[in-house]
Amino acid sequence: MIRAAYLMLAGLIGAGLGTMILFAPVPFYAGYDIDPGGQVNLLNELRSHGLSLLGAGIFIASGAFLSRLASAATIVATGLYLGYGVSRLVAIALDGLPSWGLLGAGAVELALGLAGLGLLLRSRAAT
Repeated sequence: MIRAAYLMLAGLIGAGLGTMILFAPVPFYAGYDIDPGGQVNLLNELRSHGLSLLGAGIFIASGAFLSRLASAATIVATGLYLGYGVSRLVAIALDGLPSWGLLGAGAVELALGLAGLGLLLRSRAAT
């Protein structure tokens, strides 16, 4: 039950972010005080990971409904969100503090990643 709720939440967030990044990057990034409008190379670079994130989100959410995918989906979610969250910590160390919106995104990413890690460790201990 807890894992299914986690996978649904993590999957919906990932799929939603991927959709926005792929199809509406200018308004999406405007929420973080980033203006990529009119910068074709930057927009191309930003959009490039949108479909990967969308696909990962769909796969993660599918683990909430298909028990045979639940373990793999939890691993993908954990890696995805810890990867983003830790990358933000590295960026802070190298570049300084970003906007509050990006700090909040990093906090959510770390929370989702750590929650997934907790679920993985709990399931490992149970076996």
